[in-house]
Amino acid sequence: MNKLLACFFVSLSLLAHAQHKRQLTPVFVQGTAYKNTGWFIAPGITYMLPVNRKESLTGYNENIEGLDTLYSGDFSRAGKIGAYIEAGRHKFYSGRILLDHLDYGIHYKMLRGRDSFDGAIFGPGGSAPLQSNSSFSDHFLGAFVNCSNILQLTDHFWIQNSLGANADFALISRRQNGPYFGADWQDPGKIVGQFHYKLSFGWKPEPGIYIVPSIETPILGVYPWYDLKSTLPYYTGKYRPIIFSIRIQWLTMAQDRKCENQPGHDVDLEKGGKHKSSDLWGPQNKKMKRKREKH
Repeated sequence: MNKLLACFFVSLSLLAHAQHKRQLTPVFVQGTAYKNTGWFIAPGITYMLPVNRKESLTGYNENIEGLDTLYSGDFSRAGKIGAYIEAGRHKFYSGRILLDHLDYGIHYKMLRGRDSFDGAIFGPGGSAPLQSNSSFSDHFLGAFVNCSNILQLTDHFWIQNSLGANADFALISRRQNGPYFGADWQDPGKIVGQFHYKLSFGWKPEPGIYIVPSIETPILGVYPWYDLKSTLPYYTGKYRPIIFSIRIQWLTMAQDRKCENQPGHDVDLEKGGKHKSSDLWGPQNKKMKRKREKH
């Protein structure tokens, strides 16, 4: 897998180098009818990827006499698809070493998954078989910022690497808990702060319009503190949030340039483009020209 990824990025680098030799048109061209800033909206989906889909665990209870077995069995975990949408502002930069694009905004994301147990529980009366199926569904509202570098492939296509940060607040947290069997159930909490990485593939179908499919995942978790782990704890397992989105972004039209208080700026279009009296070639100047001819 690592060799395939290395070959992929080497191929992209060679392609980008070859394309740069032929003077590619930048993703954003200065001096056109558009500013370097604009808006975007991006619908998408989320998926919670379990770190361990299946594993066998035994839980113990420590007491004066030693360790007592609480449960022993097999765990099965799976992610579910959730909704996602983001919106905000973006800006292109030129002449920077690594920063080609900056965006920020707000997003809504739903994180869903399940955790199942099939085994036995132990007590004073012996052991008993038990099956427990639990699921979670969290609805987060948050803010984000991304700093991006653009690797241009052609005049209309590019690869975009982004590093960013997000802070999310759980508006709704829903749990469907199965029978409790003594395991230490975990929860990420109401507030989540992370640094994330985003890989995007950009397409410019026409000037001022951009279509950008992306895949995003956390790379560092800063709050709650899990030793900087980028996964989120739910029940007995850990899950990696993955976000797939398609961004539609556009640029704001630039205002028409006018040279105020300068000769030649005041034109009456209703009179066939004739200049008004304040113009360089207006009636006042014609009178001055006739006076000069008399002398």
